[in-house]
Amino acid sequence: MMSLKVKYLLFSVMVAFMCTAFSFSSPVPPDVKINQDAQQLAESYLKQYYNMSSVKARSKNGNSVSEKVKEMQRFLGLNVTGTLDSETLAMMKKPRCGIPDVAKYSTFTSKPKWPTNKITYRIVNYTPDMSPVDVDNSIAMAFKVWSDVSPLTFTKVNSGTADIMISFASKEHGDFHPFDGPSGTLAHAFSPGSGVGGDAHFDDDETWTTSSRKFNLYLVAAHELGHSLGLDHSSNPIALMYPTYKYVNTNGYQLPKDDVDGIQSIYGKPPAKQLTATDQEETSVPPQPKTTKTQATTLFQCNPNLSLDAAAFLNDDALFFKDGQVFRKHKNGSLTVASIQTKWTSLPTNIDAAFNWSGRKSIVIIKGQDIWIIDNLGRVFKYPLNVLSLGFPNNSPKIDAAVNIEHMKKILFFTGDSYYSFNARTKQMNYGNKILVDFPGIGSKVDSAFQLDDSYYFTSGPLLFQYDINKKRVISTQKISALLGCQT
Repeated sequence: MMSLKVKYLLFSVMVAFMCTAFSFSSPVPPDVKINQDAQQLAESYLKQYYNMSSVKARSKNGNSVSEKVKEMQRFLGLNVTGTLDSETLAMMKKPRCGIPDVAKYSTFTSKPKWPTNKITYRIVNYTPDMSPVDVDNSIAMAFKVWSDVSPLTFTKVNSGTADIMISFASKEHGDFHPFDGPSGTLAHAFSPGSGVGGDAHFDDDETWTTSSRKFNLYLVAAHELGHSLGLDHSSNPIALMYPTYKYVNTNGYQLPKDDVDGIQSIYGKPPAKQLTATDQEETSVPPQPKTTKTQATTLFQCNPNLSLDAAAFLNDDALFFKDGQVFRKHKNGSLTVASIQTKWTSLPTNIDAAFNWSGRKSIVIIKGQDIWIIDNLGRVFKYPLNVLSLGFPNNSPKIDAAVNIEHMKKILFFTGDSYYSFNARTKQMNYGNKILVDFPGIGSKVDSAFQLDDSYYFTSGPLLFQYDINKKRVISTQKISALLGCQT
């Protein structure tokens, strides 16, 4: 029996063929002059998003077209006039999702859904606008928007066929829904099902970013994945599933209630609320104390043999990890202390390594084979990939330290007496070598690493080395305890 997805694709082809045989006379308000381009825009828009080709009779005065214009205006929250006024034409020009606003799932008797709550996805290719790691992060965060409010879980796979295949393409790309170049249609996705069901396609003629510039991949992906999970467009302009693109601040983004209600109507509520970061009170320690400090903090700062497990920056603060504790050196020089699990309940008690991503906006945490991300608001989410997927030559490397060399697009991973260089753009592990060979002067093992200003710092045992990577030489050496302001 022919699958519903195949029927839908054949239906789309027939509609596209039928549409070429029709034109229409647009109802125009007397105070608006509609040129031919605007009229063609309106014709194309109503056919693509409002099923205008299904109107069997078109009167010469354009009444049938007027009804379609009204339908669009009602759905998008415009003033319902039935005419192609300036507000309506402006809305038609906005960048948007390529899925129709009406009759998208007309072949289904009920809302389509995945038969299981455990869903896989694969990123087939990458846009040149962003690093692969940024694409991975954006897509993972987009999935997290939906998993946070439903029982769904999403797992990334790197080969084979996943439930949701994600790709970047231009113009005609094999699904009878070609993209239209820059702006206009940004992306589209198919409802749950076999074949192309659930797949999400992004127009590679757009410029994709992690910011408010051009089109934020995280926001667009979160919308498209709503379709991949079975949601239609919403007429609520605040909803994520509203058809047109509008940038909103992604820091602390919360899924609007309309979208939460929609996804929970299909899959239900999450079994339990996941805790992320907490803002529990820290123990504060002055930068140059004249009063007695707590014994634990004193021992940490002033132990002459002090070593570190990991180090990184979060915004303007330096974070040093040691034995389940995180010591936060603030920009003003003060030091605060807390247990890792007091600050981030979903992180392990101890960590192996940490490095910065996107400047100081986020920290990548590694423990064993697992990876977590701490964003600039202190929120934690589990990264869908693990250390093994990065391409190390040995099966189970123990990562001792890592540092992101952003200007070179490299992430250096230190393990034992060796290090490996990961190309953040191509996602390939390029080479490895002995630490003593390529980083003379810092010892044979690195415990932690970080960047500060134009220098890179490596710790080995109780020593902190300021290092010039280009000249391959140590600039200065000091005790880690001095770095933390110990006065003894």
